[in-house]
Amino acid sequence: MKIDGHLDQIERVGRFIQEAAQDAGFDEMESYACELAVSEACENIILHGYGDDSTGEIEVSVQTEPDTITIELWDDAPPFDPANSPIKLDPSIDDPPIGGLGLVIMHKVMDEMEYHRREGRNQLRMRRSRKPSA
Repeated sequence: MKIDGHLDQIERVGRFIQEAAQDAGFDEMESYACELAVSEACENIILHGYGDDSTGEIEVSVQTEPDTITIELWDDAPPFDPANSPIKLDPSIDDPPIGGLGLVIMHKVMDEMEYHRREGRNQLRMRRSRKPSA
């Protein structure tokens, strides 16, 4: 799937990811977690990578296996590695900051995140395995 780098396109990507996660055997909550991580990544690419450049695109590819989903995002924005672990939040904070938590969320809900810069493009690969039922 390829989308224009506009915020109104994120919902399309979210539906695509949710369907793929369900095809891999994920329940509704786990599918939503995958959708959330990809939505956060796309929003960061659009707002922080492309900014005012309305010509940017994001390519989204998904591979599923039973109980596993692998999602790749490709973009032409300036280099940025979201796979590096974000700062840890102090759990005692009563009033966490608004915004700026996208990377924390992505790292929390995905099992693996890997970044590469290839041929002048960003490639972010995220993987999640289905959690065993309790």
